[in-house]
Amino acid sequence: MSPPVHFASVLDALPQQVWKADAQGRLLWMNARLAEALNRPALPVALAQCLHEDDRAAFEERWRAAQAAGRFEMEYRVGSHWMLAQAQRLPDSPLWLGTHTDIAGRRAAENRLHEADAIWKLALESSGDGVWDWHVQAGVEYFSERYLRLYGFEPGDVDATPEAFDARTHPDDLAQMAQDRDDHFAGRTPLYRNEHRVLSKDGQWKWILSRGMVIARDTAGRPLRMVGTHTDITERKRQETLVWQQARVDALTGLPNRRALRERIERALAQRTVRGEELAVLFVDLDHFKEVNDSLGHDVGDALLVQVAERLQGCMPDGSGVVARMGGDEFTVLLTAAQAAPQAERIGHQLLEALSEAFQVAGERVYVSASIGVSLAPRDGLEIEALFKHADLALYEAKGAGRNRMAMFTPALHDAAQRRARLAGELREALRLQQFSLVYQPILSLRDPTAAPRKAEALLRWRHPQLGDVSPAQFIPIAETSGLIVDIGDWVFREAAAQALAWREAGHGGFQISINKSPVQFLSERSHRMQPDWISHLRSLGLGGDALAVEITEGLLLERDEAVAERLRALRDAGLAISLDDFGTGYSSLSYLQHHDIDTVKIDRSFVAGLENGGKALALCRAIVTMARELGLEVVAEGVETEAQMVALRDMGCDWGQGWWFGKGVSAGEFEERWFGAATAGSVAATTR
Repeated sequence: MSPPVHFASVLDALPQQVWKADAQGRLLWMNARLAEALNRPALPVALAQCLHEDDRAAFEERWRAAQAAGRFEMEYRVGSHWMLAQAQRLPDSPLWLGTHTDIAGRRAAENRLHEADAIWKLALESSGDGVWDWHVQAGVEYFSERYLRLYGFEPGDVDATPEAFDARTHPDDLAQMAQDRDDHFAGRTPLYRNEHRVLSKDGQWKWILSRGMVIARDTAGRPLRMVGTHTDITERKRQETLVWQQARVDALTGLPNRRALRERIERALAQRTVRGEELAVLFVDLDHFKEVNDSLGHDVGDALLVQVAERLQGCMPDGSGVVARMGGDEFTVLLTAAQAAPQAERIGHQLLEALSEAFQVAGERVYVSASIGVSLAPRDGLEIEALFKHADLALYEAKGAGRNRMAMFTPALHDAAQRRARLAGELREALRLQQFSLVYQPILSLRDPTAAPRKAEALLRWRHPQLGDVSPAQFIPIAETSGLIVDIGDWVFREAAAQALAWREAGHGGFQISINKSPVQFLSERSHRMQPDWISHLRSLGLGGDALAVEITEGLLLERDEAVAERLRALRDAGLAISLDDFGTGYSSLSYLQHHDIDTVKIDRSFVAGLENGGKALALCRAIVTMARELGLEVVAEGVETEAQMVALRDMGCDWGQGWWFGKGVSAGEFEERWFGAATAGSVAATTR
C-alpha cells in the first residue's frame, strides 16, 4: 500500500531513500530516490536481493533480530554504495518504515584513514557534523568549531565542560540521555546513540542526533575518554511530526481522528482500574446532514462540520472529555468519570441541545440535529470493538426512535440486532420459498365514497414459517440495506401488474394499482445498470402504463441524480403515474414539484390524524389540496380512520382517500368479494365494518 499522493511527494523530496517493507524484509513501496538507485524494480522485492552479496547474510540475521525490538539499524551496501539503514516498525502494524542515508563519503574517509586514531574515525563518521571530545574523569569537553556554530556560538563563547550543553538540553530529554550514556559506559551498547533537543543561542530548540563511543578506559574499565558527533535532525523531526499529525488528526476539524481516538481509549482502559474511573463512548451522528450537503454544497457542509466540532468541544468537561471525528458527519466522544453513566447522560443532553440551535454558515441559516448512542465500560465491555459495537447499536436505536435523541446500550438492543441479522439471512430465502404475498388496500374517490374503488395500493406481506407475519417496518429496512429490495421490488411489480390485468379483463376497466419503489431500487439500477424493464413487461401483457402508479418518497429526489430523474421520466412517458408519498414530511417539497413530473401527492397520515382538532393540521391539509389543484395534481389522503376526517377532506376538495375507514389491505380474492361483488352497491361503512 503506497502513501497518499501528497505525502509521497514529501517523501520524494527528502535527501534520504525512503522505503516500506513487511516483516519478511520485502520492499512494498519506495520513494523516487531509492527507485532510481535500484533501476525501478517490480514490487514486492526482497531488500536483501538489492544489497551487496557480502552484506546479505548479515542483513538477514539483523532483520530477524529486529522483529522483537521493533527497531532496525545497519550499514550495508546497496549495490556498491554504502548506506546507513534505519527503520522502525509502524504502530499496530506488521509493516516497517525505513530510510537509507548516504554514507559513502564517510566510508571512503574511514578507508583512507583506516590506520588513524579512532577519534578521527568517529569524527569523520558523518561529514559536516559537529564533533565533541569528552575527557570524562577530568570533567573537560572540547567542541569543534562546526559543533559550536551548529547552535549559533563562536569559539570561546562556551566553557569546555560537559555541563555547558547538558544545561541547554530540554528537561524532558535528560532522563533518556542519561540512561543511554550509562548503557554505553557499562558496555551494554557498543555505541552511544541518543536524540534530544538543545537550546540554540537564538532561543530555538534544535533536535540533534548524538552518537559517540568510549575510546579509552582505565584499568577498572571506567571510561576515560569519549568522542562523538552531533547531527542536526530538526527537519527530520518536523517531518516525523507532520506524519504523526496526518495519521492522527482530522484535517478538516483539527480533532483527533479514528486512530488517535483508539489510542486514547486504549490508554483510558489500561488506566481505568488504577484511577478508579469508568468510561463512556458516545457515537454522535448528525441527522439529515446529507440533505444539507446536497442542497447547499460540500463547501457549506464542510464549514458546518467545523462548527459542529467546535460546539461538541465546547460541551466537554475540563480534562475528562475527548471529541474525535470518525469521518463524514460521524463524531465520537470519550468521557471518563468515577460514574460514567450520569456523566454521559448529562453531557449527551448538552450535546443535543447545542446542536439543535441554528448554524450560520456561508450566509445560510442551517438547522441540523443529532442522534447519540452510548456504551459504558466496564458495564458494556472492556474491549474497544465491543464498546464501538454497542454504541453503534444504541445509535441505531436512537435513530429508529425518531432521531434527535440519545439512547444507552442495553442487552435488549444486542438481542434486537441478532434478530435483525437472523431476519436478514432468512429474508434471502423468503422470495425463493414463496413466503411473500400482496394485499390490496382500496383508494376511494371522496366525491363518491360509496362507489366501488378504481384504485388500490399493493402492500407487501411476509409470512415467516416460525415467526408468523413479520411487519414491513421490520423487514423492509433490512431488505434495503442488503440490496434484496431490488429483486423483491421487481417481484411486487410483476405480481401487481398481473393482478391489474386480471381485474381489467374481469370488467373493471381503468383500475389502477399503486406500488412503492424504494430509493434503493432506483440507485441500484443506476449503480449496477440493473434496470428491470417494467415498460416492456407491461407491453408484453398488453397492459397500458396507466394500470400502475409508482409511489416514491422525497428521499429519492434528494439525490438530484440525473439517472434517477431519467428513469422517472421514462416511467411517466410510458403512462405510469408517479405519486409522491408522505408529502410534507421531508425537505423542500415545493422544489420537487417544480423540477419533476409528479401526478399525485399523498398527504401524510400524521396530518390527517389531527384534522378533527382543527388548527395547524387542518390548515396544512387545506393548503396542500389548494396548491395541488393549482398545479394540476391529484391528492390522496392517507390514514383516514374516521368519518369526520373523511368529511373534512371531502369538503376541502381532496380527490382520494385511503385508510381503515374505507378498508384495510386484504388479499386479491377478498378484495374482489368485498368491492366487486353485490355488496358494493351498499355504503362504504356497511362493507368495511
